[in-house]
Amino acid sequence: MKVGVKYCGGCNPRYERGKFVDRVKKELGNDFVFEVAKEGFIYDFLLIIGGCTNCCANYKGIQTKQGIFFVKDERDYEKVIDAIRKIIQ
Repeated sequence: MKVGVKYCGGCNPRYERGKFVDRVKKELGNDFVFEVAKEGFIYDFLLIIGGCTNCCANYKGIQTKQGIFFVKDERDYEKVIDAIRKIIQ
């Protein structure tokens, strides 16, 4: 499955966003390919990685088949993993 990752501008990050994505990659395994999301591509999932509660990353023009997951805090980890697992079962 192809996962697009869209980061905010990083003006006020309150956690290590890259480490968060690395953790998700490790948890989901090799059946998932992660890449920086680009307009004009269709992804199975889209992770919007915000550094704070504003989650201001612009994702218009990026298409997804299965859903968009907004991450505003490290505590969103279990929520994202659980939601993806429910969809792929």
